[in-house]
Amino acid sequence: MKNIFVRYICRLLIVCLGAFPLSSYAGMVGTGDVLAAIEAGTARDAVRNFVGRSEVRSQLQDLGISPAAAQARVSAMTDTEVASIAGQIDSLPAGAGSSWAVVAGLLVIGLIWYYWVR
Repeated sequence: MKNIFVRYICRLLIVCLGAFPLSSYAGMVGTGDVLAAIEAGTARDAVRNFVGRSEVRSQLQDLGISPAAAQARVSAMTDTEVASIAGQIDSLPAGAGSSWAVVAGLLVIGLIWYYWVR
């Protein structure tokens, strides 16, 4: 009985070896490819975290975009689009500063100078 079972298994293995190819491809993965994949993942996480912030969510809802739709749009972006947006997020001024502060500062300095000289 045991001998018949072993023969059956051996024949099954021979058929499987013949039917299924055993070829595989292994190649070198460059450092640049690995770094690009890691950077794309971190950039996508940065954009997702930015969209997930409460201030951004409230502004998106004011514009008529639901938070789930915004997250779905981030997931649908290509890696280059996500990297571009992540770069813009990193370059935004902290504390929501704008050019109005510069204009107001110049106006105050101008008024002080005008009344001082006068």
